Amino acid sequence: MSARESARARGSIQSSIDVLSEHVAVIDGAGRIVAVNAAWRDYARANGGNPRLLSVGANYLSVCDAAASRGSADAAAAATLIRQVIADHGPAPHAELEYQCDSPLEVRWFRLKISRSRVLGAPRYVIEHEQIAAPSMAERKIRLQANLLASVEQAVIATDLNGAIVYWNRHAERLYGWAAEHALGKNIVEFLPPPASRAQAAHIMARLQRGESWSGEFEVRRRDGAPLQVRVTNSPMRDERNHLIGIIGVSADISEQKKALKALSLSDMVYQAIGEAIMVVRIDGVVVAINPAFTRLTGHDEAAIVGHSIDLLKAQEATHFFPQEAQPLLARTGHWAGSIRCRRRDGAVVRDWLRIDTVYDDDGRDKLRVCMFSRITDQKRAKETIWQQANFDALTGLPNRSMFRDRLEHEIELAAREQRQLALMFLDLDQFKEVNDTLGHDTGDGLLQQAADRLVQCVRSIDTVARIGGDEFTVILGHLHDGAIVERIARDIIRTLSEPFQVAQDTIHVSASVGITLYPDDAADADALIKNADQAMYAAKNAGRNQSHYFTHRMQHDAQVRMRLVNDLREALALGQFELAYQPIVDLAGGAIHKAEALLRWRHPLRGAVAPAEFIAVAEQTGMIGAIGEWVYEQAAQQAALWRASIDPSFQISVNVSPVQLRKKGSGRVPLSEQLLADRARQRAGQARSAAPPVIVEITEGVLLDHSGAVLRQLQLLQDAGIELAIDDFGTGYSALSYLRRFHVDYLKIDQSFVTRLTEHSDDLSMCEAIIVMAHKLGIKVIAEGIEQETQRDLLAGAGCDFGQGFLFARPVSAQMMGSLLIDAA
Repeated sequence: MSARESARARGSIQSSIDVLSEHVAVIDGAGRIVAVNAAWRDYARANGGNPRLLSVGANYLSVCDAAASRGSADAAAAATLIRQVIADHGPAPHAELEYQCDSPLEVRWFRLKISRSRVLGAPRYVIEHEQIAAPSMAERKIRLQANLLASVEQAVIATDLNGAIVYWNRHAERLYGWAAEHALGKNIVEFLPPPASRAQAAHIMARLQRGESWSGEFEVRRRDGAPLQVRVTNSPMRDERNHLIGIIGVSADISEQKKALKALSLSDMVYQAIGEAIMVVRIDGVVVAINPAFTRLTGHDEAAIVGHSIDLLKAQEATHFFPQEAQPLLARTGHWAGSIRCRRRDGAVVRDWLRIDTVYDDDGRDKLRVCMFSRITDQKRAKETIWQQANFDALTGLPNRSMFRDRLEHEIELAAREQRQLALMFLDLDQFKEVNDTLGHDTGDGLLQQAADRLVQCVRSIDTVARIGGDEFTVILGHLHDGAIVERIARDIIRTLSEPFQVAQDTIHVSASVGITLYPDDAADADALIKNADQAMYAAKNAGRNQSHYFTHRMQHDAQVRMRLVNDLREALALGQFELAYQPIVDLAGGAIHKAEALLRWRHPLRGAVAPAEFIAVAEQTGMIGAIGEWVYEQAAQQAALWRASIDPSFQISVNVSPVQLRKKGSGRVPLSEQLLADRARQRAGQARSAAPPVIVEITEGVLLDHSGAVLRQLQLLQDAGIELAIDDFGTGYSALSYLRRFHVDYLKIDQSFVTRLTEHSDDLSMCEAIIVMAHKLGIKVIAEGIEQETQRDLLAGAGCDFGQGFLFARPVSAQMMGSLLIDAA
């Protein structure tokens, strides 16, 4: 470029920036100012300094460094930000910083923006100073914190210094019943209806406005009027210069905790005052508590026994304190009663009557044994024996018809109070009469005992299995959160009872017909539920036996639809009903297509296209995902090889791998699909180790947190084979960032929920920028899913995102159409 052309270009630049109201300066890579506009020159004079320090030819970075040496944190931050932008030679960045400036006349707030440009053939950096209103600092502070606070599992509310609500997270919506759009902008005191609470809140607000913190308890009401006890912790929020800008509060529901404490206090009073001797023992046999009556009976005080093994009480000749015959019944029912020999503090061994009950944890596992001791008498022994015979089946040790009825009514009351479902199963052994008639009643009794043991293994420890007579059993399933539990248990019962029984020298084959009814969907009382379950069981027998049948017509219809889907899915692969569609993955910097994602499609001959969301879960639950996954991998690998040979030697196809494909079976055997996948990976990686592998494996971020370790070992196997790894739907779950480094993850795919609402000043853009910066720091490339608009593409490209995928570029297409797209783009 000639000198005249350079001068003309500089004049054009000067004219362009002079019309801007913001203070604008252009610097070179060393920080020297090469151009400023009129607003900048006015800004330099207004701040009382030497205007020459901020004029053309001066070094802006030196000015910032000098101010930083005098204690200006804002100047130091500005210098650091500018140097980072200059040092970053990637896509043109956009960075900004808000700061406070103390001029001779007033305190003013500015926003500094810096972006890279190319002027006169060389890189230049445009610095803009825009004056902003001071309150925006508080708003920005809260917005930045909102990204972190949105996932906090407690209600988080932020206000300005006057009490106006500026932030109200999703957990606050659930706790108080008010949507965020209703709460934002209103005063926090409006959400505390009782006058006492409002007065208390006003007093607390005054303290917080002075910069103090406060925590305590409130009694408030939800939007629906229900009383609510909450514990609140309030803290002042400050900006970077330690100026008070607002108040943030975290609140948690302690209503149930209050009730539990009250109940616990009452229980403790009863526990201490009751005349029966009580001892509480952990499952491992360590004593955790005794009451005064226990000390009076045995002579052992807390110091002598609490924290020690219960075997301190056993007679010398006994192996353990709990009798061996008590263990099977405890495992089945959680209860046992009988006489035991107990050692007193003075060494004497006496016979006591012991009753044991079990306390379960929230997951239904045995947690504690509550032992009640009393001096044995013939009368007490007779009463306990009568109670045992009246409530438990002598053959199997299961609850009998009487105990079953009591527990069913109790579970109905509990389900009504907690507004939950419960399920009742009525089952009958198929072909049992033939066993009794041909092999004898002793063999039949042995079969019933083994069947009872298998049934107990199929259910949760909080469920009840009962024998109500002959070969008829019932199962009560309470605390239901998901109807899938019922289906799983029914399936397990049918499977386990159809497996061969070995009784003495005989191998016996039977099956079970199971009827299922639900409370409150089908009936609201015990009699009706029992009748419904019995009818459903006969329906299962009439339908061919060895199956379950729902009483509810709708659930029965759904179960039949699911069964047909499972049967059709078993044939779909063999009949060639599956196909792969491909969606391009586009390089955002240049628009080239070097990758695509393979998406599984099922074309059913009668139902047409079946959505993956409908059949993938079924394939995982039935184990068919292994064979289907192998087919998908093989097809994608073959297609990638064809396109590499004819169009693009570096082309890659990503395939989704289910966690089920990576888990080992209960026997510890590696699934066949996993072995084939690893073998193929090794073969292909060995053929072209230096080139990028043709197939990328995609998993969801939750897979990295699998606690069994089996999945992580299989991921390591794939990594050793040279397969590249992508984390799909990133940002929607809980990620262990250390695993990203451990497994050398190659790609992060930003979930489309962040892309859908993407705008220039949205929180979603901040989240995307944070993910991109983190990934690049770890050497990971980023793919954004769900791009449908050009503005979304431009914002992501400006943020440094590597690749994009979505309807803006192309919908999923057939292999033939995808090949045409690649040829046109080549």
